[in-house]
Amino acid sequence: MAVPGLSALVTLGVAATGHVLRWSPAAAELFGRTDAEVRGRDLCDAVLGGEHREAFDAAVTRAAAGTASVGSLPVRLPGGTVVPVEFRWEPVIEPTGEVTVGISALPHRDAPPEDPDQAVLGIGATLDLRQTARELADVLVSRLCYGAGVYLLERLLVDDHLPSYEDSEARVVVRRMALRVSDVTQLEWSSAFPADEVIAFPADTPVVRSMTNGRPIVFTALDSTTFGRFKNRLSIRPRINEALHYDSFLAVPLIARGNVLGFAVLARRSGDRPFGTAEGRLARRLADHAAVCMDNGRLYDRERRTSKTLQRSLLPVALKTPPGMRIAHRYLPAGQTSRIGGDWYDAIPLPGGKVGLVVGDAMGHGTAAALVMGQLRTAVRILARLGLPPADLLGHLDEIAQELTTAQFATCVYALCDPGRRVLTIARAGHVPPVLAAADGSSRILDLPPGLPLGVGEASYEALELRVPEDSTLILCTDGLIESRTRDMDAGLAELRSLLPGASPDLESTCDTIVKHLHNGDSADDATLLLARLEPHPAVPSA
Repeated sequence: MAVPGLSALVTLGVAATGHVLRWSPAAAELFGRTDAEVRGRDLCDAVLGGEHREAFDAAVTRAAAGTASVGSLPVRLPGGTVVPVEFRWEPVIEPTGEVTVGISALPHRDAPPEDPDQAVLGIGATLDLRQTARELADVLVSRLCYGAGVYLLERLLVDDHLPSYEDSEARVVVRRMALRVSDVTQLEWSSAFPADEVIAFPADTPVVRSMTNGRPIVFTALDSTTFGRFKNRLSIRPRINEALHYDSFLAVPLIARGNVLGFAVLARRSGDRPFGTAEGRLARRLADHAAVCMDNGRLYDRERRTSKTLQRSLLPVALKTPPGMRIAHRYLPAGQTSRIGGDWYDAIPLPGGKVGLVVGDAMGHGTAAALVMGQLRTAVRILARLGLPPADLLGHLDEIAQELTTAQFATCVYALCDPGRRVLTIARAGHVPPVLAAADGSSRILDLPPGLPLGVGEASYEALELRVPEDSTLILCTDGLIESRTRDMDAGLAELRSLLPGASPDLESTCDTIVKHLHNGDSADDATLLLARLEPHPAVPSA
C-alpha cells in the first residue's frame, strides 16, 4: 500500500547556495515541513539532515552552472521511514536573469511502472534544445506511439524571438528537431526526414491548429501537403513506406510560460489502437515539461550570447605596450560557456611615462557581471588619468561600485608603474595578492593589506611602494586561475610560483606555461592573467 504523499512529483526551488526559495504543497506533504519552516534554510540540512552533503552540493553547483543531473538519495520521512527519492536538479532562469536551481523529487516506493512522473525525469537533462527534443521524442515513442517528431518554430531559432502568428496566416514555418521510431528502421527515417529540415505547414493542418488552440488534437489522415512530402520520400524506401497507410496521429503543442514554441506529432501504425483522450493528456504533460526545459535553454542561451557580446565589446582586444615595459595577458573563459564572468584587465598609459595596470573581477556571472565589469573598467581609466594614487583610486572606485544600479561586489588590484625609476605602487581591494618574480626565477608574494571588496562600503585601502629590480615581472591574476574545488588560493599561488624558475624569458611563453598548468578547461569560472616586466627606458622621464 502506498504511503500518503509518495505518489506525486514534488517540485521546489533553491538558490545557487542551496537555500530554499520555493516550497510547493506537495513538498510540504512529502517532507513534513511547511514553507515557513524551510524557506531560506539550506535544503540539505532541512530535508536530508545534512547527510549526503557532497552529492547534494555537487548537484546544485552543476545545475547553477547550467547542467542538469539526476540522482537517487535516501530521505528519512518525519515518521522515521527511509524512502529512496529520485532527485532532478536543473537550472532555472529567473525574470531578473539570475540562475537558480529547480528540483524535482519523485519517491520510488510503490510508484507504478507507467507513472508519467518518472518519464518526466528523463526529459531535459541539459539546456540544449536539440537534446531535449530528442529526449522528448524518445519518451513519447517508448510510452505512446511507434514514431514521434518534435518541431520548433523557425523564427524562434533564427531570430531568438517568440513568434506571434494569427489564424489568418497562410502557413507556419518550423524546423524538425528530432524524429524517433521504435524499431530498427530509425536510419531510414532519419535519412528521409533529417533533423534541422525547415518545413512550412499550412495553417489549416491539425499540427498548426494544435498550436493555435493550445491543446492536443487527434486526427486520422495527413493533410495533402504533408502526405505528398511523405509519398515522395517513402516510395523509394520499401522498409518504411507502410507509413503512407497510418491512420492515427496525435499533435501536441509545445507551450512554455504561455508562449507557443512548436509542436510534437505522434503516429501509430495501422492496426494499432487509435489515440484517445488518455494518450492526449499524457502526451500533453510530457510536452509541457519538455517545452519549459527548451524555453529555459533558449533563455539561457540568449543570456549567454548577450553577456558574451557585451563582455567582448568591453574587454580590450590588445594592450598597447608602453615604453619601458613588456606586457603579456590571457583571458580564459569558463569551461561551461554559459557562465560568462566579470573578469577584466587593462594597461593605462599615463603622463610622465607611467602606466596603470589593473585586474579585476566583478562577482557573479551573466549580463549583470559583464555590465558591472564594463562600468568599473571605465571608471578605473578615468580615475587613473586624474593622477590618483592607487589607494585613493580604489577608495573612489568603492564609492562608484556602491552606486551602480546593478550593484555587485567586485575585487580589484591596481598597480602604478614608473618604468623609468623602476618604482611600483600597488593596492588591492579583496583581490588575489600580486606576485613579483625576479630574473633568476625566484619570486615573492607582495605583502600588502587585502582591503575589502569594492561595493562593500566604508572601506579603506593601503598601498605598498617598492623599487623593482631590473627585468622583474609583476604577475596579476584573478581567483579563477589559481582556485578550484580541489585547490585553495594559497595552494594555487604556491603552484604558480613553482612554475616560474623554469619559465621562458619570453612573457608570452610564460603565460602559456602558467595557463597550461593551472587552468582547467572545465573550470566553472573565468580567469585572467596579466604579466608586466619593467625595463628601464632612457626616453622615459622620471617623475
